[in-house]
Amino acid sequence: MPACHVDAGQPNGSFPTARSFRYLERVILRHLPRASLLAMLLCSALVVARPAWAAGEDASVSAAVGQIMTEEYPSNLGPAKKKLQDQLAICNRKGCSGPIKAQVLISIGMVTSQLGGADEAKASFAGALQADPSAKLPTSGVTPNIKSQWEDAKKTAPAAAPPPPAGGEEPPPPPPGGEEPAAGRAPPGWKSYDAFVLAIAALKADQEGRIDECVEKDKGSLKLEDQPRTRLHLASCEARIGKLVDALRDAQKALEAGLAKQDAGVMKVARVRVKELLDRIPHVTFIPPTGVTDLEVKFDDRPVPIESLTKKFSVDPGKHVVKAEGSVNGLASAFEQEVDVKERELATIRITLKPTSTPGGVVTEGQIKCMLAAKTQEEVQKCLPQSQKSLVIRVATDVSGYSDTNHVNVFSPGINGSLVSPTAGWNAGAHYILDVVSAASPDIVSTASPPFLEQRHAFGATGGYKPGLYGGQGSFNVSREPDYLSVNGGIAGTADLNDKLVTPRLAYSFSYDTIGRGPSNPLGDITPYKGTLRTHEFDMGVTFVMSPTSILLVGASLQFERGDQSKPYRYVPMFDAERVAPFVPVGATVDLVNRSRLPVRPLEQLPTSRDRYAVGARYNIRIGGNATLRLEERLYYDTWSTKATTTDARYMVDLSRHLRVWPHMRLHYQSAANFYQLAYSAVKDRDGTLILPTYRTGDRELAPLVTITAGGGGRIGLGAPEGETQYGITVVGDVMYSKFFNSLFVTTRTGIYGTVAFDVEF
Repeated sequence: MPACHVDAGQPNGSFPTARSFRYLERVILRHLPRASLLAMLLCSALVVARPAWAAGEDASVSAAVGQIMTEEYPSNLGPAKKKLQDQLAICNRKGCSGPIKAQVLISIGMVTSQLGGADEAKASFAGALQADPSAKLPTSGVTPNIKSQWEDAKKTAPAAAPPPPAGGEEPPPPPPGGEEPAAGRAPPGWKSYDAFVLAIAALKADQEGRIDECVEKDKGSLKLEDQPRTRLHLASCEARIGKLVDALRDAQKALEAGLAKQDAGVMKVARVRVKELLDRIPHVTFIPPTGVTDLEVKFDDRPVPIESLTKKFSVDPGKHVVKAEGSVNGLASAFEQEVDVKERELATIRITLKPTSTPGGVVTEGQIKCMLAAKTQEEVQKCLPQSQKSLVIRVATDVSGYSDTNHVNVFSPGINGSLVSPTAGWNAGAHYILDVVSAASPDIVSTASPPFLEQRHAFGATGGYKPGLYGGQGSFNVSREPDYLSVNGGIAGTADLNDKLVTPRLAYSFSYDTIGRGPSNPLGDITPYKGTLRTHEFDMGVTFVMSPTSILLVGASLQFERGDQSKPYRYVPMFDAERVAPFVPVGATVDLVNRSRLPVRPLEQLPTSRDRYAVGARYNIRIGGNATLRLEERLYYDTWSTKATTTDARYMVDLSRHLRVWPHMRLHYQSAANFYQLAYSAVKDRDGTLILPTYRTGDRELAPLVTITAGGGGRIGLGAPEGETQYGITVVGDVMYSKFFNSLFVTTRTGIYGTVAFDVEF
């Protein structure tokens, strides 16, 4: 079978004619032996249209044989054999040249051999050698059995005649109808004569098994002139020496050229070649080590982008070398591995960095044995002297403030600290916050309540233990106001799975709130006592390490509240059900409400149970090595029919080793509670008793609203990032604008929030 496909009958007269072929043959004979010229012509369809070179039935038969062996062999041997025998009958009936007949017989022999007919195959091969003593097997599609049967046939066939001596060739007749063109002129269909000669030389090298030279000559030809058939032949040679990626690229370029020129022959062969190569090409992917921020990876000395390590890369089959460098526990570490990738294989390479030296420049024998036995990055790290501090102490203090257009002001100083042992796996921490709140908002004034100034004290403690892949955490919090006491406790469990790429978390907390309507007595009891609120909360979440530069957290929370959470000082105005309530406008002033309402002023009354459900996700990605984008989304629903969505985004940029800044945007929208009304009405029954709504509230936070927050922050590191002591200052500021769509007194609110914090770690 020829090593290339031959297409007959190319249109548009874009290829050499028989006349120009005779001239080209004369020119090429000055450079190439006659014996190789026939082999070149048998496979020249990938460079120029061979049918225009042949005479009589040769072109038609050769094209048909090439198509049969390309499309049918070796998948459909039966139909292939019948079609080839039909072409042999045409040769016998109408006459074919010796090389063409040999081509048909060799193809029949190959198909017959694959069908198990050894003797018949030998007979076909012997007939081919008799028709053309210089005939050869093609370079592709040949099995060991075919080679053996071919050698047996050569022993019985006449030996090929040696090539005539140089200069003794009989010159071909000159082109009819005129003088022979000057030597060195490009044939029809070509612009560069030198490109044409190189393409012919590539075909000759291919036929003689010099595939590396075939690639070299075809590339040289393409530099001079980009012919799609030359590129297809180059792809064929590249594929046979294992350069599948280059072969696919060249086959795709040939297909693009064929589509652009609407060349049916090129398109047909290129599509087959591209599909075949796509099926054969192997791929590699990498599993990077966790906790290595300065990782560098090279594949055959070519850098691999860190953010793309987990993708699949197309590679050539054969042996490749993977190298990586980075720091493990502060020690310079490296990885090197040779991998032998087979065709159609997906090779997964787990990068495990192993230190090249310890801080003293020496790796102990025990550490070497430990590292050699390690199978994961985590096991390697356990073999080394740990660079983590045995105890990390962190102390921070901050001052926060809030003020809005409703005359609510909050001043909150706080302090917190923690102790962490990275080596032992335990941690403990505590915090204290003082909130000083003053308020004189319109809804307070409307109920004849005076502005107030009060303090809230909040204290919390936390601790946990995580010696390995699994850990637990506990917390306790107390919050105290003059008429309110809240106690909360919770536990949480975490696990590191799949080489710390997946970290699930499950938490539970319980709160017990005591509510009063007056200051507490010296003993701490709240009097007079109003009620209690019990809250059970479940949190579930999973953190996924998506890549060395991105993390995804998904979670859900369930909260079940039981008890009276009505505000003890909030009075709700009542209106006449028919004459006033339907006409109270949104944002009615205090004076208008006081003139229009009924004399009765009942306290707020909310439902005594509320179940809350929320799902959310957070995505963090490192961008460009000096920026981090954090996106959050939360969806909320409760049994009061309140629905809400919250979207939050921060873009943190490291302007230097000491300075990080970030803009911040947040959008929150919620619908109203199912019992919320702009104006509540009260009616009298027959005996004059006033009937009030069961549930009533003046809380505009239960109305439909939207809040837009914009701001940002920054942190300045005051010490060297690699120093033993780390300390810095953080400044955060936000402006919040809220729109209330169905509330009394207040329809908009603008608030400003800010924090200044100082922290130190040693």
